This record gives sequence, structure tokens and C-alpha cells, in this order.
Amino acid sequence: MEKNKIMISAVLFVFWPDEANYIEACLQTLDWADEIIVIENSANDETIKVVKKYTQKVYKSKSNSFAERHNLGKELSKGDWIFYIDADERVSRSLSAEIKNSINGSLDAYEVRRVNFFLAKEVRYGDRYPDYVVRLFRKSKLVSWTGIIHESSNVDGKIGRLSNPFFHLTHRNIFSMLEKTINFSEHEAQLRLKANHPPVVWWRLPRVFITELWTRMVKYQGFRQGTEGWIDGFFQALSMFIVYARLWELQRKPSLDETLNEIDKKIVEGKL
Repeated sequence: MEKNKIMISAVLFVFWPDEANYIEACLQTLDWADEIIVIENSANDETIKVVKKYTQKVYKSKSNSFAERHNLGKELSKGDWIFYIDADERVSRSLSAEIKNSINGSLDAYEVRRVNFFLAKEVRYGDRYPDYVVRLFRKSKLVSWTGIIHESSNVDGKIGRLSNPFFHLTHRNIFSMLEKTINFSEHEAQLRLKANHPPVVWWRLPRVFITELWTRMVKYQGFRQGTEGWIDGFFQALSMFIVYARLWELQRKPSLDETLNEIDKKIVEGKL
């Protein structure tokens, strides 16, 4: 490596077991980075096999906290700058060139313009358009990350904005949408439980569903996205419904298991 060369580390996160089918495209768009660090939670052997074609720096994390995984990436990286990326994201060629030019400046972090594709259709309306996310950091100025699910960075310095696109190919099919909805809804429900959320009564369930659907489809004009927009709107509303249904389950006293065990006992004793 050239003496005094500014080094860039790319930190790639693998959340799901079966990302082998699309993670390679992500890795191919990171060929400009001086090192690639992969932090995985549940990758299967096939995914790891693909990853190791591009880097041997693969580390396993057992943490459910997005912030903890991001902070681990910082600790492991050797670069002067760090770029964070998920397996379903891609760096455009124009953005990689802009990154290499920008790290010589006086700013300490940069937002990138994320272009989202939902069910293979580019998002042009809603709360994810336009979508700017802070992903490039001068390591010495990145203080830490916070947040279990919705992580955010703390930067001791000035943040700029890059103009070239950063692509996000999210929700590739209906099955993966359902899987992610169940996964994230569990975490959201646990966070509300820990925050001592008021008891979930019957009217709250239809209210949160209708409110979320209205927000997505009317306030954020998701209906303008066509069929994909309607699917997204209903999935977001369903996700919120599941969060509160699961919260109701967690709050229930006695628990569902305790109640079902009592029913079983009564059946066995002939009391039902």
C-alpha cells in the first residue's frame, strides 16, 4: 500500500441465512475499498463461501443490536474512513469515484443518496424518497452508534452529502417480506414492553393498522407507486398490527401458555 495513502474500510452486514444469491453483487461493487469486513449473524455455509471469494475478514456477531454490530465494525476496521453497507445494497461506480475524491476534504462524514427498489420497482414517492443515509465516516470522528433496531450515528464533526446514487434492492419477494416483518416486529414489541407501554386493548389494534395504512398510502402518497405501493402500504400496516398483537401477548397475565396449560388440566380432570 502506498505510503500516506488514505485507507477505506467497507463494513458489510449479513443478517439473513440465505443471502448467497445476491450478496455477490454487493461485494463486486466494493472493489474500490482497501479492506472488506463482513459481520454476520446467521449466514449459511453457501453465503460464507461466496463472501470468502472477496475477503477472509469474516466475523460472527451474536448481538441483536444493530448499533452493537456497527460499533464492532468500527473496532475491527483498519481504515482511516469507514463505509457501512448491507447485503442488499450496492455502490454505484459514480459513487465510488465520488467517495475516493471526497475523503481528501475537510468534512468528517457523508450522507449518500439511497435509491430504493421495492419489489424490483424504483421508489419515487413516500417516506423513502428522497432517502439520504449517513454511511461514510472518518473513523477518528465517529464516536459511536446507538439504537437496537433503528441505529443512528454520533459524529464529532461536520457532515456533508454525496450526490451519486447508492442502490437498495429491498423486499425482493413476498416471502422475504413476511419473514422480515415477523423478525422486526418481535424486536419492536420487546422495546415497547421495556418502555412500559400502556396495555393493548382491542380498539388499539384496528387503530394502529388504519393509521399506518393512511400514513403510507395517503400522507406519503404510496398509492402513486401502483401495485407495489399498495402491497408496501398493507405490509407496513400489517407489521404495525403484528407489533401490537405481539405486545398484547407479552403483556397478558396470565400468559397464553399458562392459560392453555390450565385448559389442558381441566380437560384431563374432566372439568371441561
